[in-house]
Amino acid sequence: MIREQNRENRLMKKQIMSLNRHLPRQRKKLEELLGEDKPHVQGMDGTRHRFKRNELKKISSMIPTKFWDVLKLPIYIEIDSTASGSRITGTVECLLICKILKMDNCGDEIYIYRPDIKLVRQELPTTTQYIFLVR
Repeated sequence: MIREQNRENRLMKKQIMSLNRHLPRQRKKLEELLGEDKPHVQGMDGTRHRFKRNELKKISSMIPTKFWDVLKLPIYIEIDSTASGSRITGTVECLLICKILKMDNCGDEIYIYRPDIKLVRQELPTTTQYIFLVR
């Protein structure tokens, strides 16, 4: 019985890893991306994820300059198997998402739901990515 559960857990983790193979090896700071000719990050699967320059400029106009070297992109929208909403973490990330959603009282972690995710993804399609979690 225990061996079967361990096997199922390993299979689930493998499937989640497969879902997350598009994630970047390393995220880049907004300030760095603004200085690149072709702003991008390298994915774990070897693909290149390009950011739209107008989207980067939109973000830079929405947050103070002092946060340009703090905000790492892409912003992760965490989809967890144990939660009903999707989580976004990080003070600057939450500040930006709250501005887009016209929300007050944002800290360093917020939960958003499908209608909000749709709005965020419409505004920031190349600078946000889904990450799937299993706990």
